[in-house]
Amino acid sequence: MITKISQILHEVKNKEKLIVAVACTDEDEVIVAKEAIELELAKFIFIGDETIIRSALDKHKPNSESIMIMNECDHHEAAYKALMLVKEKKAHIPMKGLMHTEVFLKAVFDKEIGLRTNKKMTQVTVFDGYNGELQFLTDCAINIKPNLEGKKLIIENAVELAQNLGYEMPLVALLGSVETVSESMPDTLESAILTQMNRRGQIQNCIVDGPLSLDNAISLEAVKRKKIDSPVAGKAHILVASELQVSNTFSKSLICYANIECASVIVGTKTPVIMTSRTDMLKNKVNAIAAACYLFHQE
Repeated sequence: MITKISQILHEVKNKEKLIVAVACTDEDEVIVAKEAIELELAKFIFIGDETIIRSALDKHKPNSESIMIMNECDHHEAAYKALMLVKEKKAHIPMKGLMHTEVFLKAVFDKEIGLRTNKKMTQVTVFDGYNGELQFLTDCAINIKPNLEGKKLIIENAVELAQNLGYEMPLVALLGSVETVSESMPDTLESAILTQMNRRGQIQNCIVDGPLSLDNAISLEAVKRKKIDSPVAGKAHILVASELQVSNTFSKSLICYANIECASVIVGTKTPVIMTSRTDMLKNKVNAIAAACYLFHQE
């Protein structure tokens, strides 16, 4: 079982080097790729303005043997070229560079490219967790206000990801501001329903409980003080937020306030997809590459 982000990097270093196709490569992506190449994580195809790319290469001097360049200044076309390279098996993993998220996701969602599956596409942020194991926060980037079925699918994707990292029966906490179910707080009703769905086998390969406030989801000390009786409380691996606004703020707080190492990846697709924020720290962008490569090797 992998318990730290650093272990993912170590595992990928010893595997075959996959090719990451970066749509709309800018200087930041060249810096990230240089770090990933030096850590022996991946090779890269840079798609973007060739003048900008070559200027960045001259400045930062990554190992050119691990890099190819495709000149494409149009962001829309760059996104589609990255996805087509994956479809044609000339690259393994697509990655968003310096472009708007909606432009990149339009290419990812395109039925002609065929990256979609019958699963819901979701984003999971993996991070060094509170109790010495990895934790998984979802969905932080794609599904804005998921309904009951959407949350079920979000849980299932996160469970599959956690299992690929060695968590055979992950504990899933449905986050809320309170532990009681209240009609005035619709997310607590959904959490109660999802918990019962898990108990009746409609959500499998995990243990689900909620609503649970964050402290009671991850801290055994908080659980003891509040005397909460739950198979998940204090030990949660997967944290499912009520909506994107909550999970996205939570993930940004991990980075900005706590400086915790994270790795974000899109799952529910035929291959993992890397879609980091333009403001993500260098190490977390490198971590995302490592996590995507690790998951690709697990398929």
